[in-house]
Amino acid sequence: MKEKNQIVRVYIVYISMLVFAIAIFSRIVFLQMLGGEELSQEVEKSTVKLKTIVAPRGNIFADNEHKTTLALSVPRYDIFMDVMAVESSIFDENIIDLSNGLAKIFNDKTAFEWEQNLRNAKVKESRYYPIKKNVTHIQLQELEQLPIFSLGQFKGGFIKLPNTKRVTPYGALANRTIGYYKSATENSKAYAVGLEGAFNDYLEGQDGEILMERIQSNDWRPIPSKSNKEPIPGADIYTSIDVNIQDVAHDALMKQMIEQNAQKGCAILMEVETGYIKAVANLTKDTVNGGFKESFNHAVGMASEPGSTFKLASLMVALDDGKIRITDSVNMPGKYCFYETCLHDSKYDGYGKNTIQSAFEVSSNVISKIINDNYAQTPQLFIDGLKNIGIHRKLDIKISGEGSPVIKDANDKTFSGISLPWMAIGYEVQQTPLQTLALYNAVANDGVMVKPQFVKQVRIGNEIIEDFKPIVMNPAICKQQTLKDLQKLLIGVVERGTAKNVKARGFSIAGKTGTAKIAENGYYSNKYQASFVGYFPADKPKYSCIVVIQGPTKEIYGSLVSGSVFKEIADKVYASGLENNREEDEQYLASLNYPYSKSGSKLELENVFNTMKIPVKDNALKSAYVTTMTGDKNVVLANKSIEGNKVPNVMGMGLIDALFILESQGLVVKINGSGVVKNQSLTPGENIVKGKLIILDLI
Repeated sequence: MKEKNQIVRVYIVYISMLVFAIAIFSRIVFLQMLGGEELSQEVEKSTVKLKTIVAPRGNIFADNEHKTTLALSVPRYDIFMDVMAVESSIFDENIIDLSNGLAKIFNDKTAFEWEQNLRNAKVKESRYYPIKKNVTHIQLQELEQLPIFSLGQFKGGFIKLPNTKRVTPYGALANRTIGYYKSATENSKAYAVGLEGAFNDYLEGQDGEILMERIQSNDWRPIPSKSNKEPIPGADIYTSIDVNIQDVAHDALMKQMIEQNAQKGCAILMEVETGYIKAVANLTKDTVNGGFKESFNHAVGMASEPGSTFKLASLMVALDDGKIRITDSVNMPGKYCFYETCLHDSKYDGYGKNTIQSAFEVSSNVISKIINDNYAQTPQLFIDGLKNIGIHRKLDIKISGEGSPVIKDANDKTFSGISLPWMAIGYEVQQTPLQTLALYNAVANDGVMVKPQFVKQVRIGNEIIEDFKPIVMNPAICKQQTLKDLQKLLIGVVERGTAKNVKARGFSIAGKTGTAKIAENGYYSNKYQASFVGYFPADKPKYSCIVVIQGPTKEIYGSLVSGSVFKEIADKVYASGLENNREEDEQYLASLNYPYSKSGSKLELENVFNTMKIPVKDNALKSAYVTTMTGDKNVVLANKSIEGNKVPNVMGMGLIDALFILESQGLVVKINGSGVVKNQSLTPGENIVKGKLIILDLI
């Protein structure tokens, strides 16, 4: 019996082991035959991943023949080294030369320090040792020529990860209008500001992907793969901004903001016939760091009570309705009361008896009485007249944040017995500076109101993706006779009225001053808004312009505060002769058999010449950057040497290439003008001092 029990136990153990062996064998077969692919994918997920490569954003260009860049994406690279990929004999033989090269390129460590760091990385068997982040394209080319690194990733351990840096070469110039775009994150919404935000769908391009392999706990390196995708750059935006006019407007506004110690201000210059914005400057007092900065687009977003500049719209309605003529006589005692609330002229004893034209020229508030006398019984008729002009609607411009105009109806709950006369002189209404400018621009443009626009075209290379032609918002803001009367009124303001200080030599200006108290928390404060809006030349208008300054502390009147800025802008723009210079340039370029080309990157120039089938004589066989000379039979390429630690010669180059080279040498660049580099403040060949300023003059 005992033996029988032992035999049973043996069989049980044997059968159990057999079942266990079969289970293991079955699992192995399953993994090999059926589950291997799934398991491989799981393992691969833990060791490799696809990393997104953000596509370079498209460039934003100014409006000139030289394609002056207002914003561009500059290529940058993060450099790492897989020290273990390098054979020990090659490493030991070349480490000193590599260290010397790194010290020369980056100038932040000695060659000895580089050598010690790299040797320590070798001892630690580092597969992803950080060399440098935000390396420029020029520095990358130099790194790729160094000993060890020249062997590439698999033999030399050289790892580069591309990224881009957004650069605005003109700094604060039109900074708020250019704007920025920030994608939404888990903790914040997307921020779309200015042109960068408005045209983000065009600018952002298509991101690429690169396969990365885990080599340590949190270290990854790129590996070749068919799944790798190169990023596709975004489209380019061609704006209507003229950098020369922009510079004039910015400087003129800045001087007056400093002089008046004002709170905020803006200046806009627009092309009368097309509505294209040629310049827009926005300045806000920096209460933390002092000075002024472009932190808000007042031109687009600052809806406020315009004051006397609104009197033009009021008289337009009354003239169109046949209620008045500008030659009608009117008494101006200096004080005008409505339900025990009184308005005063700036000249308290008034201007006596004169015409409505004279009242407008001196900006008398008798216009409130004129409108009230004619529309008190039918206030909605006056309001409908304003709406027929179109000033109650937003301009619907591409840039976000446009302030809402306010033209309230007679049945509005806030409409009172004093609303009509107050509206007549620019109170209890609201307009942004750009909305006011659109009205005055229409008067200059023979009554045609065009939509203000900041962008002319969107392109990919030379292909036009979107073409923004002038847009008519109202083909006739008033009758032709009314228009002639209004033009006469605006000329009179400058010739004889409140803006005599704005009168220019050699050409005529038409416009209107405005001075309004600023409302804060529902009450009028002791702060003022001073403005001047008009156009020039008055007899054949080409540009319209508005200047609005809030919170001046020395003067309050629009003629003195804003009118002086307008005059400086008009004088410099009219005298600049920019169009003549461009015509001469075009005639010169047209005389050449082959296109004129700037000096710059040899690779990029060769691509362009090959595409255009232009014959090239290459005398620069070993140079990354070249000078060009256009001849009768071909374009000649010559070496453009760039020595380390020496100021490079960038004359004749375009802005982007010049910026790359000078930045990579550690210089701080300031730019004057647009086009190609005509002159540079530092002498080519002199020793470089890191952080030193170099000024480039471009034409």
